[in-house]
Amino acid sequence: MPRKLRKSKRKQTVSDAWIIWACDGEIPPEPDPSRDGWLEFQYFAVEKELEECWRQDGERAIREWLKTNPAGTRPSNWWRYALPYAGERRFGAPLASPFLEDETDAAYLQRHGLLLKGERV
Repeated sequence: MPRKLRKSKRKQTVSDAWIIWACDGEIPPEPDPSRDGWLEFQYFAVEKELEECWRQDGERAIREWLKTNPAGTRPSNWWRYALPYAGERRFGAPLASPFLEDETDAAYLQRHGLLLKGERV
């Protein structure tokens, strides 16, 4: 008799390779097991998959980023795939800048309530 497969109630997280890639990390060296995963994200993942990874585990990536970077900053991949802004993404069309004139990254994040809890700029 077939059994119904149950989904795990544990929160699914993305791989450590994605965290390295998401935080603008360099390609891991040859013996590192996360190297293949990093290459997949860099060269083979489609935008929809990358956006889903940011939805799933973006906060963890930002927390990793903030360990070595100043508060009020985000990795370039966050701005590319996770920025929740009203601009419409069209293939091949440039997006208008979401920043006000002379606005810093930190000011933008603060203005839109995108700073993490406890992140001070």
